[in-house]
Amino acid sequence: MIKHLKSKAAQHKTIIQNFSYLSAIQIFNLFIPLITYPYLIRVLGKETYGLIVFAQAIIGYLFILVSFGFNISATKEVSIHRDDKETLSKIVSSVLQIKVGLLVLTFIILLILLYSIPQANAYKMLFVLTMWICLYDVIFPAWYFQGIERMKFITYLTLISRIIFLGLIFVFIKERSDYLWVPVINGIGALVAGIISLGIIFKNHGLKFIIQPYVVLKAYFVDSIPIFMSNLSVQLYVSTNKVIIGAFLGMADVAYYDLGDKITSILKMPLSLFGQSLFPKINKDKNIAFVKKAFKYSVIFNIFLFVLALFFSRYIVLLLGGNQMIKAIWVVNILALNAPLVAMSNIFGIQLLIPFGYTKKFSQIIIVSGVFYFLQFLIVWSLFGVNIYNISALTVTTEIFVTSLMFYFCKKYKLW
Repeated sequence: MIKHLKSKAAQHKTIIQNFSYLSAIQIFNLFIPLITYPYLIRVLGKETYGLIVFAQAIIGYLFILVSFGFNISATKEVSIHRDDKETLSKIVSSVLQIKVGLLVLTFIILLILLYSIPQANAYKMLFVLTMWICLYDVIFPAWYFQGIERMKFITYLTLISRIIFLGLIFVFIKERSDYLWVPVINGIGALVAGIISLGIIFKNHGLKFIIQPYVVLKAYFVDSIPIFMSNLSVQLYVSTNKVIIGAFLGMADVAYYDLGDKITSILKMPLSLFGQSLFPKINKDKNIAFVKKAFKYSVIFNIFLFVLALFFSRYIVLLLGGNQMIKAIWVVNILALNAPLVAMSNIFGIQLLIPFGYTKKFSQIIIVSGVFYFLQFLIVWSLFGVNIYNISALTVTTEIFVTSLMFYFCKKYKLW
């Protein structure tokens, strides 16, 4: 038995290593903010904290434009050409050039919006500083390290970024008026990690930054459009919840929803790690039998996580936010339903449709799902009004719709 396990581990050594490093990354990204959460919610108050979350949700749309689907399309290209430094230099240079152009475009869009919307005047600096999210995506090429399956670099850099955030939060944020330090501190950590990561790529790995001609940039840009459209649609029924809640209900309710979302993000963490670890291998080997095994274990584990969330949601909410955040409990219970659903849709979509050449179909499914989300919202709004619980439920019903469509097309294309 032990020999069999050792043999299996040796066969999938790279996946296990990547999973371990990705686990560390997710722990840093999820748990360090949760460590600071009780402090921030008490010092800043739920309304001010909700405003910070609201700004992050708005900038999240611009982030999708800067990211432009390269998290998948560039990872795929890098994984295919990982042993060809000349081609890797071409890929990295092209993606960085495109992202810098998109970053400039998003900043212009933000300035136009800030000066066009009177209600945003008082918080212009908060939105501008929150743009660190977009800058980080440009200068921290996680897609490159995922493609070459060398996740230890991202792990160490993420650790540096999160430790900087953790330390400075308690130093600079002492009262409600210090809320602008939250995006500033995040930005400092992101900038340090980004500069080091680019140094590793161009110095340690020997790649060269070469200005690419328009025809090359266009090819990579066009190739990533389907993923961009699907990411945009996902953003519509994930981050839009916070925007809708902020617009209809106020910043305190944004804070309730955000706490529920943070807690359920922990449930999604193992799936995210599992999927990112598997994607390069599946993209390279295209082994459907292997994917089916992954599906079985993934769904069973995520059902177990859902049950745990139902039992412990109250205790976790009270621990992190105290009695003032008690309304977040049912948000957790509702959003936790997504754990097994996302596990299934991830396998059907990311691990099957995309590696087997159905990227456009994957994108179409996500786009249709975004439309489905908004149709549901209009019906719910007109019949029942808006509250944080029915908005949370919309995310679950949309995920059921996504999973069903993904499964249907996997069956249609004989991938399942």
